[in-house]
Amino acid sequence: MKHSEKEHLKENEVATALAVAGQNRSSLMAIGAALLVVLVAIGGFVTWQRNQDSAVSGLLADAMVTYEAPVQAPVPGDSGSTAAPTQMPGTYPTEKAKLEVALPKFLAAAQSSPGSTPGRLARLNAASVLVALGRFDEARTHYEQLATGTDIVASGAALGKAQAQLRAGQFDPAIESLKTLSAQPTGKLPIDGVLMELARAYRLSGKVDDARKTLTEIVEKHAESPFVTEARAELEKLKS
Repeated sequence: MKHSEKEHLKENEVATALAVAGQNRSSLMAIGAALLVVLVAIGGFVTWQRNQDSAVSGLLADAMVTYEAPVQAPVPGDSGSTAAPTQMPGTYPTEKAKLEVALPKFLAAAQSSPGSTPGRLARLNAASVLVALGRFDEARTHYEQLATGTDIVASGAALGKAQAQLRAGQFDPAIESLKTLSAQPTGKLPIDGVLMELARAYRLSGKVDDARKTLTEIVEKHAESPFVTEARAELEKLKS
């Protein structure tokens, strides 16, 4: 990877942070919109620290190059050729294959400087990838390592852990975690986003009345929230 490309990625840490949680949202139910907002804030903080953590930021940038690579089926040989299909350089045949290559890179970045903000962000991204791969217990282990702090990465990890529990079908622990997060008056997380995740957890656990109450709270108390449209749509679904 060229030095200029690494520098560009380090200057664009917000996009770096968003990519892991934002791409393929339909297939990553646990990585909800609330985490996107958290990661934007984390990205800004990482940009502030990039000169102090340039080595780990470079490793994180390399991991993101892999994560952001396109998924493309192998190119078949010419008509009549017996040559095996060719995977184009810089592409991966499936999303799963790409994530499995990106994961050790995120972990290497995390382990290279575990206490730095870029290193912690790399671990947060690694945990998100583990959730996407269905490796929920491993993801929770990484989230728990991050959640012991007091910075915004720790808050994002607490949310990520709850979402991993949700994906694993552990609805009651996820609900309790999300309720705790939503009750923090001075928390670093967007409360409306946490409430949206809480409503989803209630709905998946069959607690429809609680889901409806939480969605109504978003609509009535967070009228300017970017989640209001989604909350109203979910309320309509619950009426049917």
